[in-house]
Amino acid sequence: MLIVAAAGFAAVAASAPRQGPPELLRQDVLINADLWDTKPRMMAAGLGFTNIVGVPGLTADDLTRSEALVRRAGGAWNPVECSPGTSLAPWTSASTPQQVAVAYGGPIVNGDGLPVEFSWPVRPSTVDPSDFRVTLNTGDVVTPQLASIYPNAEYNERSVVVLFGRFGNRLPASDPKSVYPIRTAVVARLQLVGPHAHVVSAVGLAAKSSGSPYSEGRSGPRLVAAKLSRMSAEGDTAPAPFDGVLPNPGTALYGAQARFRLRIYTTGGFSPDGVRAVLPTEFARYFRLHARDTGGRDVVVSDANVDYSIGGGRLRVLGLADLGRPSSTYDECYLEDKDNYIDIVLDGSAAAARRITSVEIPAAGSYSPFYNPGGPGSSPTPGVRYTAPGPSQRQKVTIALDDPMTVSFSPRP
Repeated sequence: MLIVAAAGFAAVAASAPRQGPPELLRQDVLINADLWDTKPRMMAAGLGFTNIVGVPGLTADDLTRSEALVRRAGGAWNPVECSPGTSLAPWTSASTPQQVAVAYGGPIVNGDGLPVEFSWPVRPSTVDPSDFRVTLNTGDVVTPQLASIYPNAEYNERSVVVLFGRFGNRLPASDPKSVYPIRTAVVARLQLVGPHAHVVSAVGLAAKSSGSPYSEGRSGPRLVAAKLSRMSAEGDTAPAPFDGVLPNPGTALYGAQARFRLRIYTTGGFSPDGVRAVLPTEFARYFRLHARDTGGRDVVVSDANVDYSIGGGRLRVLGLADLGRPSSTYDECYLEDKDNYIDIVLDGSAAAARRITSVEIPAAGSYSPFYNPGGPGSSPTPGVRYTAPGPSQRQKVTIALDDPMTVSFSPRP
Protein backbone atom coordinates (compact mmCIF):
# COMPACT_ATOMS: atom_id res chain seq x y z
CA MET A 1 0.00 0.00 0.00
CA LEU A 2 2.05 1.26 0.74
CA ILE A 3 0.32 0.13 -0.24
CA VAL A 4 -0.86 2.07 -0.53
CA ALA A 5 -2.97 2.05 1.96
CA ALA A 6 -4.40 5.53 2.09
CA ALA A 7 -4.97 5.82 -1.63
CA GLY A 8 -6.52 2.39 -1.78
CA PHE A 9 -9.34 3.40 0.52
CA ALA A 10 -10.93 5.33 -2.32
CA ALA A 11 -11.44 2.04 -4.11
CA VAL A 12 -13.52 0.85 -1.15
CA ALA A 13 -15.58 4.02 -1.36
CA ALA A 14 -15.98 3.48 -5.10
CA SER A 15 -17.97 0.32 -4.42
CA ALA A 16 -20.31 1.89 -1.83
CA PRO A 17 -22.94 1.37 -0.54
CA ARG A 18 -21.70 -2.25 -0.29
CA GLN A 19 -19.69 -2.29 2.90
CA GLY A 20 -18.69 -5.42 4.73
CA PRO A 21 -17.11 -5.75 8.13
CA PRO A 22 -13.31 -5.79 8.45
CA GLU A 23 -13.63 -9.42 9.55
CA LEU A 24 -13.90 -10.28 5.85
CA LEU A 25 -10.23 -9.40 5.52
CA ARG A 26 -9.37 -11.58 8.51
CA GLN A 27 -10.70 -14.78 6.99
CA ASP A 28 -7.92 -17.31 6.44
CA VAL A 29 -8.20 -17.58 2.67
CA LEU A 30 -5.18 -17.59 0.35
CA ILE A 31 -5.52 -18.63 -3.28
CA ASN A 32 -2.39 -18.95 -5.41
CA ALA A 33 -0.68 -16.37 -3.20
CA ASP A 34 2.91 -15.48 -4.03
CA LEU A 35 5.93 -16.75 -2.14
CA TRP A 36 8.91 -14.43 -2.52
CA ASP A 37 11.64 -16.50 -0.89
CA THR A 38 12.29 -20.03 0.27
CA LYS A 39 12.41 -18.84 3.88
CA PRO A 40 10.07 -16.70 5.99
CA ARG A 41 11.43 -13.22 6.59
CA MET A 42 10.44 -9.59 6.89
CA MET A 43 11.73 -8.14 3.64
CA ALA A 44 11.18 -4.45 4.39
CA ALA A 45 9.36 -2.07 6.71
CA GLY A 46 9.41 1.70 7.01
CA LEU A 47 7.42 4.87 7.31
CA GLY A 48 5.31 5.53 4.23
CA PHE A 49 3.77 8.91 5.03
CA THR A 50 2.26 10.94 7.87
CA ASN A 51 -1.00 12.72 8.78
CA ILE A 52 -3.24 11.74 5.83
CA VAL A 53 -4.76 8.53 7.21
CA GLY A 54 -8.19 9.47 8.54
CA VAL A 55 -8.84 13.10 7.60
CA PRO A 56 -12.27 14.01 8.98
CA GLY A 57 -14.89 15.68 6.82
CA LEU A 58 -13.80 14.56 3.35
CA THR A 59 -16.62 14.00 0.88
CA ALA A 60 -17.02 13.75 -2.87
CA ASP A 61 -20.11 15.96 -2.52
CA ASP A 62 -18.05 19.05 -1.66
CA LEU A 63 -14.72 19.07 -3.48
CA THR A 64 -13.85 22.62 -2.46
CA ARG A 65 -14.15 21.89 1.24
CA SER A 66 -12.44 18.51 0.87
CA GLU A 67 -9.49 20.14 -0.90
CA ALA A 68 -9.10 22.62 1.94
CA LEU A 69 -9.18 19.85 4.55
CA VAL A 70 -6.68 17.68 2.66
CA ARG A 71 -4.23 20.54 2.15
CA ARG A 72 -4.56 21.56 5.81
CA ALA A 73 -3.61 18.00 6.79
CA GLY A 74 -0.53 18.14 4.55
CA GLY A 75 -2.00 15.89 1.87
CA ALA A 76 -1.78 16.33 -1.89
CA TRP A 77 -4.72 17.43 -4.02
CA ASN A 78 -4.80 17.11 -7.80
CA PRO A 79 -7.18 19.57 -9.55
CA VAL A 80 -8.65 17.17 -12.12
CA GLU A 81 -11.89 17.14 -14.10
CA CYS A 82 -13.53 13.85 -13.15
CA SER A 83 -17.02 12.77 -12.25
CA PRO A 84 -17.06 12.76 -8.43
CA GLY A 85 -19.14 9.62 -7.96
CA THR A 86 -18.33 8.22 -4.52
CA SER A 87 -14.54 8.20 -4.79
CA LEU A 88 -12.00 10.95 -4.15
CA ALA A 89 -9.14 8.83 -5.53
CA PRO A 90 -8.46 11.01 -8.61
CA TRP A 91 -8.07 14.05 -6.33
CA THR A 92 -6.26 12.77 -3.24
CA SER A 93 -4.68 9.80 -1.49
CA ALA A 94 -6.02 10.92 1.89
CA SER A 95 -8.70 8.77 3.53
CA THR A 96 -11.49 9.39 6.03
CA PRO A 97 -11.75 7.84 9.51
CA GLN A 98 -14.83 5.97 8.29
CA GLN A 99 -12.96 4.43 5.36
CA VAL A 100 -10.20 3.34 7.69
CA ALA A 101 -12.71 1.66 9.98
CA VAL A 102 -14.14 -0.43 7.12
CA ALA A 103 -10.79 -2.11 6.42
CA TYR A 104 -9.00 -1.81 9.78
CA GLY A 105 -11.75 -2.35 12.34
CA GLY A 106 -11.60 1.13 13.84
CA PRO A 107 -11.02 4.76 12.92
CA ILE A 108 -7.93 6.89 13.27
CA VAL A 109 -7.51 10.65 12.85
CA ASN A 110 -4.53 12.09 10.97
CA GLY A 111 -2.52 8.92 11.36
CA ASP A 112 0.70 7.70 9.73
CA GLY A 113 1.14 4.65 7.52
CA LEU A 114 3.86 2.00 7.79
CA PRO A 115 3.74 -0.99 5.40
CA VAL A 116 5.51 -4.23 6.33
CA GLU A 117 6.50 -6.64 3.54
CA PHE A 118 6.96 -10.36 4.22
CA SER A 119 8.41 -13.08 1.99
CA TRP A 120 5.38 -15.32 2.61
CA PRO A 121 1.70 -14.36 2.85
CA VAL A 122 0.35 -13.75 6.32
CA ARG A 123 -2.40 -15.76 7.94
CA PRO A 124 -5.03 -13.00 8.00
CA SER A 125 -6.79 -14.07 11.22
CA THR A 126 -3.56 -13.52 13.16
CA VAL A 127 -3.04 -9.90 12.09
CA ASP A 128 -3.32 -7.50 15.04
CA PRO A 129 -1.60 -4.18 15.83
CA SER A 130 -0.31 -5.62 19.10
CA ASP A 131 1.75 -8.11 17.04
CA PHE A 132 4.21 -5.33 16.20
CA ARG A 133 6.64 -2.99 17.89
CA VAL A 134 8.14 -0.03 16.06
CA THR A 135 11.40 1.47 17.33
CA LEU A 136 11.94 5.14 16.50
CA ASN A 137 15.25 6.92 15.99
CA THR A 138 14.58 8.70 19.30
CA GLY A 139 14.74 5.37 21.14
CA ASP A 140 10.99 5.33 21.79
CA VAL A 141 9.17 2.07 21.08
CA VAL A 142 5.55 2.33 19.94
CA THR A 143 2.71 -0.10 19.30
CA PRO A 144 0.60 0.59 16.18
CA GLN A 145 -3.03 1.54 16.65
CA LEU A 146 -4.40 -0.43 13.68
CA ALA A 147 -3.23 -3.19 11.33
CA SER A 148 -4.67 -4.85 8.22
CA ILE A 149 -3.72 -6.60 4.99
CA TYR A 150 -5.58 -3.86 3.10
CA PRO A 151 -5.13 -2.68 0.35
CA ASN A 152 -3.48 -6.01 -0.57
CA ALA A 153 -6.88 -7.67 -0.32
CA GLU A 154 -6.77 -10.02 -3.31
CA TYR A 155 -6.50 -13.67 -2.37
CA ASN A 156 -3.33 -14.15 -4.45
CA GLU A 157 -1.48 -11.33 -2.62
CA ARG A 158 -1.65 -10.80 1.18
CA SER A 159 2.05 -10.67 2.04
CA VAL A 160 1.86 -7.12 3.41
CA VAL A 161 0.57 -5.84 6.74
CA VAL A 162 -0.07 -2.09 6.83
CA LEU A 163 0.26 -0.44 10.24
CA PHE A 164 -1.41 2.84 11.20
CA GLY A 165 -0.39 4.92 14.20
CA ARG A 166 2.05 7.67 15.21
CA PHE A 167 5.43 6.90 13.75
CA GLY A 168 7.18 10.15 12.89
CA ASN A 169 7.19 13.64 11.48
CA ARG A 170 8.05 15.29 8.18
CA LEU A 171 11.50 16.54 8.94
CA PRO A 172 14.36 15.05 6.90
CA ALA A 173 16.59 12.53 8.66
CA SER A 174 19.41 15.10 8.68
CA ASP A 175 17.39 17.35 11.02
CA PRO A 176 18.07 16.72 14.74
CA LYS A 177 14.32 16.95 15.40
CA SER A 178 13.41 14.36 12.79
CA VAL A 179 11.40 11.38 14.05
CA TYR A 180 11.03 8.18 12.03
CA PRO A 181 11.07 4.39 12.51
CA ILE A 182 14.40 2.58 12.40
CA ARG A 183 13.21 -0.95 13.19
CA THR A 184 9.94 -2.88 12.99
CA ALA A 185 9.59 -6.26 14.70
CA VAL A 186 6.94 -8.94 15.20
CA VAL A 187 6.56 -9.68 18.90
CA ALA A 188 3.39 -11.79 19.14
CA ARG A 189 0.85 -14.00 17.40
CA LEU A 190 1.34 -13.21 13.72
CA GLN A 191 1.72 -16.27 11.48
CA LEU A 192 2.89 -16.75 7.90
CA VAL A 193 1.85 -19.44 5.42
CA GLY A 194 4.66 -21.09 3.47
CA PRO A 195 5.07 -23.86 0.88
CA HIS A 196 2.55 -26.71 1.11
CA ALA A 197 0.37 -24.49 3.36
CA HIS A 198 2.83 -24.88 6.22
CA VAL A 199 2.04 -22.33 8.95
CA VAL A 200 4.92 -20.77 10.87
CA SER A 201 5.22 -18.13 13.57
CA ALA A 202 6.48 -14.72 12.47
CA VAL A 203 7.52 -13.77 16.01
CA GLY A 204 11.10 -12.54 16.00
CA LEU A 205 11.11 -11.39 12.38
CA ALA A 206 12.28 -7.80 12.00
CA ALA A 207 13.59 -5.27 9.49
CA LYS A 208 15.51 -2.03 9.74
CA SER A 209 14.33 1.14 8.01
CA SER A 210 16.51 2.99 5.55
CA GLY A 211 15.44 6.34 7.01
CA SER A 212 12.70 8.90 6.53
CA PRO A 213 10.71 9.16 3.28
CA TYR A 214 10.79 12.93 3.85
CA SER A 215 14.56 13.12 3.44
CA GLU A 216 16.14 14.85 0.49
CA GLY A 217 17.08 12.82 -2.55
CA ARG A 218 15.47 9.55 -3.60
CA SER A 219 14.18 8.12 -0.32
CA GLY A 220 10.82 7.03 -1.72
CA PRO A 221 9.35 3.59 -2.47
CA ARG A 222 11.39 0.81 -4.05
CA LEU A 223 11.23 -2.78 -5.23
CA VAL A 224 11.89 -5.67 -2.84
CA ALA A 225 11.39 -8.59 -5.26
CA ALA A 226 10.30 -9.59 -8.77
CA LYS A 227 9.08 -12.94 -10.08
CA LEU A 228 8.25 -14.28 -13.54
CA SER A 229 5.61 -16.99 -13.83
CA ARG A 230 3.08 -18.25 -16.33
CA MET A 231 -0.04 -16.11 -16.50
CA SER A 232 -2.75 -17.12 -14.05
CA ALA A 233 -5.74 -15.20 -12.76
CA GLU A 234 -6.39 -17.75 -10.01
CA GLY A 235 -7.01 -15.96 -6.74
CA ASP A 236 -7.26 -12.55 -8.37
CA THR A 237 -10.46 -11.77 -6.48
CA ALA A 238 -11.29 -10.17 -3.14
CA PRO A 239 -14.28 -10.03 -0.79
CA ALA A 240 -16.81 -7.26 -1.33
CA PRO A 241 -16.57 -4.32 -0.75
CA PHE A 242 -12.82 -4.59 -1.34
CA ASP A 243 -13.25 -5.57 -5.00
CA GLY A 244 -14.14 -2.12 -6.32
CA VAL A 245 -11.41 -2.01 -9.01
CA LEU A 246 -11.56 -5.70 -9.98
CA PRO A 247 -11.14 -7.59 -12.26
CA ASN A 248 -7.60 -6.41 -12.96
CA PRO A 249 -5.42 -9.46 -13.90
CA GLY A 250 -3.50 -9.61 -17.15
CA THR A 251 -6.13 -11.88 -18.70
CA ALA A 252 -8.84 -9.28 -18.07
CA LEU A 253 -6.84 -6.56 -19.84
CA TYR A 254 -5.04 -8.51 -22.58
CA GLY A 255 -7.00 -11.73 -23.04
CA ALA A 256 -5.36 -14.88 -24.36
CA GLN A 257 -2.23 -12.96 -25.40
CA ALA A 258 -1.26 -12.74 -21.73
CA ARG A 259 1.10 -15.71 -21.40
CA PHE A 260 3.46 -14.59 -18.64
CA ARG A 261 3.30 -12.38 -15.58
CA LEU A 262 6.32 -10.56 -14.23
CA ARG A 263 5.05 -9.48 -10.83
CA ILE A 264 6.95 -6.80 -8.96
CA TYR A 265 6.71 -6.46 -5.19
CA THR A 266 7.11 -2.96 -3.76
CA THR A 267 7.62 -1.20 -0.43
CA GLY A 268 4.73 1.17 -1.06
CA GLY A 269 1.92 2.04 -3.38
CA PHE A 270 3.52 3.26 -6.59
CA SER A 271 2.12 6.46 -8.12
CA PRO A 272 3.40 9.01 -10.65
CA ASP A 273 2.96 11.81 -8.11
CA GLY A 274 1.47 10.35 -4.94
CA VAL A 275 -2.12 10.67 -6.14
CA ARG A 276 -2.62 9.70 -9.77
CA ALA A 277 -2.99 6.06 -10.74
CA VAL A 278 -0.40 4.14 -12.73
CA LEU A 279 -2.00 3.35 -16.09
CA PRO A 280 -1.84 -0.06 -17.83
CA THR A 281 -0.37 1.68 -20.88
CA GLU A 282 2.63 3.19 -19.03
CA PHE A 283 5.23 0.41 -19.05
CA ALA A 284 7.70 2.47 -21.09
CA ARG A 285 7.29 5.48 -18.78
CA TYR A 286 8.65 3.64 -15.73
CA PHE A 287 10.22 0.30 -16.59
CA ARG A 288 12.55 -1.63 -18.79
CA LEU A 289 13.51 -5.29 -18.70
CA HIS A 290 16.92 -6.89 -19.13
CA ALA A 291 17.45 -10.30 -20.69
CA ARG A 292 20.53 -12.37 -21.55
CA ASP A 293 20.92 -13.54 -25.13
CA THR A 294 22.63 -16.83 -26.06
CA GLY A 295 25.86 -14.96 -26.68
CA GLY A 296 25.74 -13.32 -23.27
CA ARG A 297 24.56 -9.99 -24.67
CA ASP A 298 22.29 -7.83 -22.52
CA VAL A 299 19.01 -7.23 -24.37
CA VAL A 300 17.04 -4.24 -23.10
CA VAL A 301 13.26 -4.45 -23.49
CA SER A 302 12.15 -0.83 -23.33
CA ASP A 303 8.89 -0.59 -25.29
CA ALA A 304 5.49 -2.24 -25.11
CA ASN A 305 3.86 -3.85 -28.14
CA VAL A 306 7.21 -4.45 -29.84
CA ASP A 307 8.61 -7.92 -30.56
CA TYR A 308 12.11 -8.58 -29.19
CA SER A 309 14.18 -11.54 -30.38
CA ILE A 310 15.94 -13.15 -27.41
CA GLY A 311 17.80 -16.43 -27.57
CA GLY A 312 15.94 -17.56 -30.65
CA GLY A 313 12.54 -16.79 -29.10
CA ARG A 314 10.16 -13.86 -29.13
CA LEU A 315 9.15 -11.58 -26.25
CA ARG A 316 6.59 -8.77 -26.22
CA VAL A 317 5.42 -6.56 -23.36
CA LEU A 318 1.64 -6.15 -23.57
CA GLY A 319 1.38 -3.65 -20.74
CA LEU A 320 0.78 -3.43 -16.98
CA ALA A 321 -1.92 -5.10 -14.89
CA ASP A 322 -3.00 -5.71 -11.29
CA LEU A 323 -3.98 -2.05 -11.28
CA GLY A 324 -7.62 -1.40 -12.18
CA ARG A 325 -10.28 -2.64 -14.56
CA PRO A 326 -9.81 -2.72 -18.33
CA SER A 327 -11.04 0.41 -20.08
CA SER A 328 -11.30 1.80 -23.60
CA THR A 329 -9.39 4.87 -22.41
CA TYR A 330 -6.96 5.49 -19.55
CA ASP A 331 -6.69 8.97 -18.11
CA GLU A 332 -6.34 10.95 -14.86
CA CYS A 333 -9.70 9.64 -13.66
CA TYR A 334 -8.63 5.97 -13.79
CA LEU A 335 -8.99 4.07 -10.51
CA GLU A 336 -6.52 1.37 -9.43
CA ASP A 337 -5.80 -0.52 -6.24
CA LYS A 338 -2.45 1.17 -5.40
CA ASP A 339 -1.26 -1.83 -3.44
CA ASN A 340 2.21 -3.41 -3.28
CA TYR A 341 1.96 -5.36 -6.53
CA ILE A 342 2.19 -4.46 -10.22
CA ASP A 343 2.23 -7.01 -13.03
CA ILE A 344 4.19 -6.59 -16.26
CA VAL A 345 2.26 -8.78 -18.70
CA LEU A 346 4.13 -10.57 -21.50
CA ASP A 347 3.49 -12.54 -24.66
CA GLY A 348 6.03 -14.71 -26.47
CA SER A 349 7.92 -17.94 -25.98
CA ALA A 350 8.95 -19.57 -22.72
CA ALA A 351 12.51 -19.82 -24.07
CA ALA A 352 12.72 -16.05 -24.40
CA ALA A 353 10.95 -15.38 -21.10
CA ARG A 354 13.45 -17.59 -19.25
CA ARG A 355 16.23 -15.26 -20.32
CA ILE A 356 14.85 -12.27 -18.41
CA THR A 357 17.36 -11.36 -15.71
CA SER A 358 16.11 -8.15 -14.09
CA VAL A 359 13.54 -5.38 -14.11
CA GLU A 360 14.78 -1.81 -13.96
CA ILE A 361 13.25 1.46 -12.80
CA PRO A 362 15.62 4.03 -14.36
CA ALA A 363 13.79 6.98 -12.71
CA ALA A 364 15.87 9.43 -14.75
CA GLY A 365 15.98 11.02 -18.18
CA SER A 366 12.81 10.07 -20.05
CA TYR A 367 11.78 7.71 -17.23
CA SER A 368 9.61 8.96 -14.38
CA PRO A 369 10.19 8.00 -10.73
CA PHE A 370 7.53 6.62 -8.41
CA TYR A 371 6.09 8.24 -5.27
CA ASN A 372 4.17 6.71 -2.39
CA PRO A 373 0.79 8.21 -1.33
CA GLY A 374 2.58 10.94 0.59
CA GLY A 375 3.90 12.40 -2.65
CA PRO A 376 3.31 15.98 -3.80
CA GLY A 377 0.63 15.44 -6.41
CA SER A 378 0.46 17.69 -9.45
CA SER A 379 -0.31 20.85 -7.46
CA PRO A 380 1.61 20.80 -4.16
CA THR A 381 0.79 23.29 -1.42
CA PRO A 382 3.63 25.83 -0.99
CA GLY A 383 5.61 25.27 2.20
CA VAL A 384 4.44 21.68 2.74
CA ARG A 385 7.03 18.89 2.76
CA TYR A 386 5.97 15.80 0.84
CA THR A 387 7.59 12.41 0.54
CA ALA A 388 10.46 12.06 -1.90
CA PRO A 389 10.49 10.09 -5.16
CA GLY A 390 11.86 6.57 -5.29
CA PRO A 391 15.36 5.71 -6.51
CA SER A 392 16.75 4.32 -9.71
CA GLN A 393 16.85 0.56 -9.19
CA ARG A 394 17.52 -2.73 -10.92
CA GLN A 395 15.89 -5.79 -9.32
CA LYS A 396 16.83 -9.40 -10.04
CA VAL A 397 13.94 -11.48 -11.41
CA THR A 398 13.23 -14.94 -10.01
CA ILE A 399 12.24 -17.32 -12.82
CA ALA A 400 9.23 -19.35 -11.65
CA LEU A 401 8.01 -20.84 -14.92
CA ASP A 402 8.35 -24.45 -13.74
CA ASP A 403 7.32 -23.85 -10.12
CA PRO A 404 5.08 -20.76 -9.70
CA MET A 405 6.09 -20.41 -6.02
CA THR A 406 2.57 -19.89 -4.72
CA VAL A 407 0.45 -21.26 -1.89
CA SER A 408 -3.24 -21.75 -1.20
CA PHE A 409 -4.74 -22.01 2.27
CA SER A 410 -8.22 -22.05 3.77
CA PRO A 411 -9.81 -22.96 7.09
CA ARG A 412 -10.44 -26.61 7.73
CA PRO A 413 -14.16 -27.54 7.63
